[in-house]
Amino acid sequence: MNAPLSAKQRRKRLLPTAFVAAVLSGHSVLGLAVSALIYLICLSGTIVVFAQELERWEQPAGPVLTSVTPAAIDRGLSEMHAKAGSDGRAISVQLPSEASPRFVLIGGSIEGGGIKWIANAEGRPVGPVIHPVTDFLVELHANLYLPRIAGLAVVGLIGVALLALLVSGVLAHPRIFREAFTLKRGGSLRVQEADLHNRLGTWGMPFFMLVTLTGAVLGAFLLMFGGMAATAYKGDFRRALTEIVGPLDSREDRRPAVVPPISPLLAAMKAREPSAEIQSIEIQQPGTRGQTISVFFEESGQLSHDQRYIFDADGRVALSPRVQPRSIGASALLSLPPLHFGWFGGLAIKVAYGLLGLALCVVTSSGMTIWFARRRDKGRPALAWERFWTATVWGQPATFALIAILPLIGFHDHALIVCIMMTGIVYGTACIALSNDLFNAAFRYCAAALLAAAAIFHAMC
Repeated sequence: MNAPLSAKQRRKRLLPTAFVAAVLSGHSVLGLAVSALIYLICLSGTIVVFAQELERWEQPAGPVLTSVTPAAIDRGLSEMHAKAGSDGRAISVQLPSEASPRFVLIGGSIEGGGIKWIANAEGRPVGPVIHPVTDFLVELHANLYLPRIAGLAVVGLIGVALLALLVSGVLAHPRIFREAFTLKRGGSLRVQEADLHNRLGTWGMPFFMLVTLTGAVLGAFLLMFGGMAATAYKGDFRRALTEIVGPLDSREDRRPAVVPPISPLLAAMKAREPSAEIQSIEIQQPGTRGQTISVFFEESGQLSHDQRYIFDADGRVALSPRVQPRSIGASALLSLPPLHFGWFGGLAIKVAYGLLGLALCVVTSSGMTIWFARRRDKGRPALAWERFWTATVWGQPATFALIAILPLIGFHDHALIVCIMMTGIVYGTACIALSNDLFNAAFRYCAAALLAAAAIFHAMC
C-alpha cells in the first residue's frame, strides 16, 4: 500500500511549482502594466477618506455648529430661494454633523450641487463654500478627470486589475500566511522589499479586498446603469435612477404657493423615526404648487445614508421608507460608498482606512522595486524605468502638496492644469540620465519640502 501523503506533499499537489511560477509571472506582468494608475488611485483615495476634514482645513473660517433650529433652516431656505429666483428648480441645506460641523446652503439639489454658502446659526449666508483641492482629489479618484463614462470605465478596470493582483499574489506565495509574522531585515534590497511587500499584503488583505471589491462593483454598476438608462429608459437617467432611490423630481405645476415651514415637517418625521438623525433638506420647484420637500436622514447602525421622507406642497407625507421600503439590492448598493471610503464609525475608522490605504500604496511601490532589483541582480538594470517609477511615487505627493498651496496665493481653479504641468515636469526630469540614487533623493526631499510647506502655509493663513 502507498504511504499517506504528508501535509507538505499535499500542498505541493494543490499548488504545483509550474502553476505557482505561471501565476507569479502573470502577477508581475499585470503589476507592470497598471501599477502607476493603481498607485495614483490608491494615493488619491487614501486622501479622499478625509474629505470632510480636508474641506475644513481648506476653509477654516466660518461658524462651527453642532445643530441648528428649524427657524434657521427656514431662513436659510428662504435666502437661497431669493438668490435662485423664480427659475431655481431646487434649493437645499446640509445640516451640521460631527464629521462636518457646517450649516451649508445650496442653490440646487443635494446631489446635483450648485452654488454653496456657509451659513451662521441664524441661517444667514456668511460666505461661499470654497474647497477646490478636495473637489480636485475627489474627481481625480472617481474618474481620473476623464469624460465621465470613460473615466468610470478606466477606474473600474483598474479595480478589477487590483483584485486580480491580490488574488494572484496569494496564489503565487503558498507560504504567505505561514510567514505573516516574520519580517526579515538585512540582506539584499530585493529580499527586504519582497518581505515588506508580502507582509503588508498579508496583514492588509481583508481591507484591500474590501475597498477593491466595493470600488470595482461601484464602477461596474455605474457603467451598466448608464447603458440601461440609455436603452431601457431612452437616455432618461433621472427616471432610471428613481428605480433605485425613489422619486427625484416633483410634478410640474408652476402656480405660486408658499413654502411650508420646516418645523411641522421635522416633527412629523421625528414622530415616525425617533432615532433618525437629519442630514439635509431639499425642496424641488420651491414656491410652486408642484413643490416637494425631501428630508434626508440616517439611522444608527445603517450604512446606507439616503433614507428620506417626501412631503407635498401642503406638508402631507407623500413618501416614506415605511410606506415604500427600499429593496435589499438598493440598500446594498447605497452601502458601498461608506464601506469603500470608511465614511462610517467616526474618525477612528477613517484613521484606520488612511493607514491601510498608505499600506496599499507601499505594497504597490515595493512590488515595482522588487522587479527593478531582480533586473539588477540579473545584470540587466532598467535605470530609466526606475527613474520613471521614482517620479511616480514621489512626484504625485509633491504635486498634491503644490495644488494644496495654490488657493492660498489666489489660484482656486487651476488644480488640473498644475497637475498636468507637474506630471510633465517630473516625467521630463526622469528622462535625464542622472544617477538613480541622486534622482531618488532629490525627489524625496522635494516631496517632503512641498508637503511641509503646504502644512506651514495653511497653518499661517
